[in-house]
Amino acid sequence: MNVANENQHWISQHLLKRFKTEGAPFQCYQVETGEWVPRSLDHACAAPGYNQLLVSGEADNTLEAAFSKVESGLRNTLRALEDAVKKPLTELPQAVYENMCWYCSFLKGIAPYSKPGAVVSFIIQVNTELESGSNSLLRDLNVPEETIRELRRQCAMGRKVIIESENLLQLLYRFQFRRNYRCDYSQFLSTKWAVSSSPIEIAMSDVGLVPTFQKDYKANHYLLPIGPNLLLEGIFFHDLSKNSSRPVVRGMNLTDDEAEYRFECICASAITEIICARKLSNIPEARRRANANGIRFCKIPNPKSITSSGLVDVGEGDFRFRIVSVEEYVKVVHAHVQP
Repeated sequence: MNVANENQHWISQHLLKRFKTEGAPFQCYQVETGEWVPRSLDHACAAPGYNQLLVSGEADNTLEAAFSKVESGLRNTLRALEDAVKKPLTELPQAVYENMCWYCSFLKGIAPYSKPGAVVSFIIQVNTELESGSNSLLRDLNVPEETIRELRRQCAMGRKVIIESENLLQLLYRFQFRRNYRCDYSQFLSTKWAVSSSPIEIAMSDVGLVPTFQKDYKANHYLLPIGPNLLLEGIFFHDLSKNSSRPVVRGMNLTDDEAEYRFECICASAITEIICARKLSNIPEARRRANANGIRFCKIPNPKSITSSGLVDVGEGDFRFRIVSVEEYVKVVHAHVQP
């Protein structure tokens, strides 16, 4: 049964528990103020109706139900990864490997940055299709041909198209999630994975799975803390011949410098807060070093809108196109995500 506005996590409680000290709350570093806020397990990386879509007053929790199915196998997966760090190479049971990849796919798709990111990627793709003559996204939206022709005519005159809705964040986030999460899963199946032991204590960013780009290797590098001194890492090369679909993970021991770099990335990626078992005094300095070293992530101008968007009702097909100038188009994009 779908319950409207129920408390929903975007990072599994099974994973969060691994960072929690028995009988004590989490200590959460606030990115904006530098203050520490105690938080219970129920309220860490969670918000009322985070994954739901209210359509004409009815709660659609399809995404939350799918997330729960993946989460149900996560305890065994995390145990297997914890064992894997002790060996140079471990071949995981196929079910465990697939669960790990599904979980990473869901984390990527439901992370707080994914909501404003979905709006931006959607608007960019619509304009790209209109300018190039392709129409896969517009076809998925069942946009009438006469509307597409008019939009293309306007784009040919140097104008842009934006999308408007009463609840654009939640509407497009769910739409983009359905379009992308199987593709992300396929990518993670072919990613090279490792479980790393860190000599320093690490924390959990509120984005969960931290995406970085390794320019020298032309590869996406993913970081997911799975314990105070354990880190799941994935490398996906843009040269697909370098990737592997074998269900194996390497065990690694990080040097101090390697661990510090990963800690800086995790701290710099946080949108609102960093979740810790205890107060870590090195977080402010790690964020300063990350900035000095050019480790940067896109900025979200209005983080509060992300967690509250699931509480806003929408109607079926509640979006519309609007033709705007290039200047207004850039302004709309930067209202959701800033470089």
